[in-house]
Amino acid sequence: MKEKNNQIKVKLTTIIFLILIIAIIIVGIVFVILHKNNDNESSTIEEEIKATQDEVEKDDKKTDDTDIDISFKFLKMENKKENMIYSPLSIKYALQMLNEGANGNTKAQIENVIGNTNLVKYDNINDILSLANALYIRNTYSQYVKDEYTNKLLSKYNAEIKYDDFKSADNINNWIDNKTFGQIKNMLQDEIVTNPDNEMFLINALAIDMEWKDKFDGENTHGDTFYLENGDEMITTMMNQETKSDNISYYKDSNITAIAMDLEQYENEQMEFIAIMPNNNLSDYVENFGEDTLKNITSNFTLASKTKYGLDISIPRFSFVYDLSLEDDLKNLGITDAFNKNLADFSNMSSKRPLWVGGALHKANIDFTEKGVKAAAVTVIYMTDGMALADENKPIEINIDKPFMYLIRDKKTDEIWFVGTVYEPNSWENDKGDYEYR
Repeated sequence: MKEKNNQIKVKLTTIIFLILIIAIIIVGIVFVILHKNNDNESSTIEEEIKATQDEVEKDDKKTDDTDIDISFKFLKMENKKENMIYSPLSIKYALQMLNEGANGNTKAQIENVIGNTNLVKYDNINDILSLANALYIRNTYSQYVKDEYTNKLLSKYNAEIKYDDFKSADNINNWIDNKTFGQIKNMLQDEIVTNPDNEMFLINALAIDMEWKDKFDGENTHGDTFYLENGDEMITTMMNQETKSDNISYYKDSNITAIAMDLEQYENEQMEFIAIMPNNNLSDYVENFGEDTLKNITSNFTLASKTKYGLDISIPRFSFVYDLSLEDDLKNLGITDAFNKNLADFSNMSSKRPLWVGGALHKANIDFTEKGVKAAAVTVIYMTDGMALADENKPIEINIDKPFMYLIRDKKTDEIWFVGTVYEPNSWENDKGDYEYR
C-alpha cells in the first residue's frame, strides 16, 4: 500500500513539474512575441517619424531652392552673352496672382516654381518707387469671372480690377506707362488686346527712379577701355569716384570683384546696387550663381570707410531695354499645363471653360548714370478661351572693365527687384557729346 502511494506521489510530482515547464515555456513565448511586437511598433514609429522629418526637410529645402530659382533661374536660362535685365519680383507677383485662379495639376506646377514665398508689400512713393497690379477683364466676359478670385486679388495684392471693351491696347498701355514713370511705353500691340479670344490680362508693373547716396561727378567721367568677352575691346563711358563712404562696400578675391552702392533712402525704403565682375567669363560664372553665392559675397563686403585709403571706383554707364522670353522660360521650368487648352485648370478664376494662358510677356529697362538708377519692369499674362496659344598707400582700385552681372535689391528685406548682365556698356563715342560743355 505504501509503495502504491509513493508511486502516486511520483506521478503527481512529475505532472506538476511538466505543467510548470509548459507554463514557463508559454510565458517565455508570449514574452518574446510581445517584445518583438513592441520592437516592431517602436521601429515602425521611428521609421514614420524619420520619414516625416525627411519629408519636412525635403519640403523646406524644396521651398528654399524654389525661391533661388525664381530669382536667378532666368539669368541662367537666357545666358546669351548680351545685355539683359528682368525683375524677379514682378514675375513673382504675376505668377502668384495667376496661381490664385489655378486648380489641380495646373496649380501644382505653378507652386513648384514659385514655392511658398510671401511677397513683400511696398507703399508707392511719388515719382520714386512704384509697384502696381491690375486685372483687365473684357466686358463681355466679366459674368464668368468669379468674385472670390477678384476679391483675393484686391485684398492680397491691392490689384486694380478694370473692365474694358478691348477695342485697342491704349488703356492697358497707358496704365503701364503711368505705373512705370513713363519708362515702358506701348507694351502691348493692338492685335493682342483686340483679339476676341483674349479675355483677361494679369499685369504687374514696377519701377524705381532713385539717386545715389554718393553721386558720381560727371567731371570725372571719361572714355576708357572695356574688355569684351570675345577678346575685343571698346571705349566705354566710364564713371569714376574716389571715396571713403559708409554707403559703398567692396569685395575682391582671386575670382571676382564686387561693389555695392546705396541708393538714397526714400521714406522707409532703400535699395542697393550690387555689381559682380568675375575675372573669367561672365557667361560661365552665372551658370553656377545662386543665393548661397550672393550671401557669401555680401557677408564679406568691407565698407569703403573701413579701408585706409578708400576706394577708387570705375564703372561704366549703361542703358538698355530687354524682352525676356518668359513664356518659353516658364514652360522649361515645368509650368506647361497652364498653356495647354486641354490641360489648364483655372476653375478658381472663371466659371467658363476652357480657359488657359495664351501668352506671358516680360519687358524691363535700366538707365545707370552718375546721378542714380532708373529701372522698370512689366509682366503681362493674358488668359484666352479661343485658339490662341590690400593695405597700400593708395586707394584700392575697383575697376569694372569687363562683363559683369548686377542686381538691385531692398536693403532691409533683401527682396530682389532687378537682375541683369552687362556685356557691352555705353559707347563713349555716342555719349561724349553730353560731356563737351561740362
